[in-house]
Amino acid sequence: MFRKLYNRALFEGVIQPDGPVLIVQGGLSLDPTAPDLAFVRTRHRGTETVYLPGSSLKGVVRSHAERLLATEIGLHAAEDPFDTEARHRNRAKEHRKNLDRPAVYAASCAADRLFGSTEIAGRFRISDALPTEETLEPANRTQVRYSVAIDRASQGPKGGALFEQEAVIDGAFRLRATVENFELWMLALLLQAFRDLANGLVQVGHAKTRGFGTVRLESPSLELLWPGARPGRLEGAGARERDAGLRAAYGLSEEDVAALPAAAEQHGSGMLQGFAFHGWEVLEPLLDTLVQGPWSGYVERAREEVPDAS
Repeated sequence: MFRKLYNRALFEGVIQPDGPVLIVQGGLSLDPTAPDLAFVRTRHRGTETVYLPGSSLKGVVRSHAERLLATEIGLHAAEDPFDTEARHRNRAKEHRKNLDRPAVYAASCAADRLFGSTEIAGRFRISDALPTEETLEPANRTQVRYSVAIDRASQGPKGGALFEQEAVIDGAFRLRATVENFELWMLALLLQAFRDLANGLVQVGHAKTRGFGTVRLESPSLELLWPGARPGRLEGAGARERDAGLRAAYGLSEEDVAALPAAAEQHGSGMLQGFAFHGWEVLEPLLDTLVQGPWSGYVERAREEVPDAS
């Protein structure tokens, strides 16, 4: 089923530090003058630069999304990938051995369906966030902060425990994320996670409990595209699949639809046609529409599947 393309969403925005941000470079640095905790770097168009790794950003988005899922549906909606006793995970592994792809998807928890697991490929992808051309220099004008470990017994500094942390305090990093073959509840979940990131409720990187990691997500835009003619409503994968048997095997809902917000702009890209939304003032009504419809419907169905869900 998911070898076909049902829909695609492209989210873009600009991440700006709202205070110090540190994503620590792995391994030992060959530069003896480098801080103890140096910011991760890469080469882009021949220039070395700090950046926000896609792996780190995906981890932040997934972690917050799992928290929302666990709050609304129950802990079973976002299982621990290291929990070998997890009910859904064991079922998914067994179905994978039998090459039953629809059953693997249906048996996977909500978080795995969207972000992926060792049993199933995720729908969501996010790229490295690199500085914009205009902010390349200020983004790389980092600041070194000094910290010292605290002795829990004396409540004072621990001798010889001074260390340096390199923080990014300026610049702008371009964010780009896509999700394909999504159900509309997935789109609602992702938009909520991005909105919370914009509001400073989700932090990025190292030392989040010590003042690091708060960012702003500005200038957001969202493109929603479908193959063929432009639909007159928002349609998820369940509504796009016409085979009732296949839809049931994957656990999809035929009612995977929502009304089209009035502020949607017509948008197209070759064989794909759809709509575009620019700015939080337009995206927030879209989020409200998705939450009140597809998200609420999914939460209700998921709670019914596990009667003791909290």
